[in-house]
Amino acid sequence: MLTLQIPTLLALLGTALMAVVIFAPAPVDAKVTMSLAPPFMPPLAPSSFERWTSAQPEVHDAWSLPPENPPHASPAWPSLVDPRAASCDAAARLALVDALATVRAPWADAILHGALDDEPDALVRDAIVAALRAAAER
Repeated sequence: MLTLQIPTLLALLGTALMAVVIFAPAPVDAKVTMSLAPPFMPPLAPSSFERWTSAQPEVHDAWSLPPENPPHASPAWPSLVDPRAASCDAAARLALVDALATVRAPWADAILHGALDDEPDALVRDAIVAALRAAAER
């Protein structure tokens, strides 16, 4: 009796294993990923001329000529509005002029009058003049 059951059990087990192999889902291929970052490049070697350039800025003594284009310091008037705005760019100064013109207060007009003398950028100066004219008309 046991001799007939063992081959039957082995046949059923083989059939079950074949069913798993046939009907099992196919393995999923690994996703191909692509990096959009630029390829790694080692730092460039210094050129042969860089060894003669000084890392220190040039120092001018009393006998040397002054530099042709002296570095222009940023205007000081934005720091009157907020100390953190001391070194802001021209776009931020235009926004400050617009905000001061919107405030319409005597202290804002005083800052705009001071800014007119201190401002190096022509576009910002024109905006200051327009704001002062609008303040004079009201």
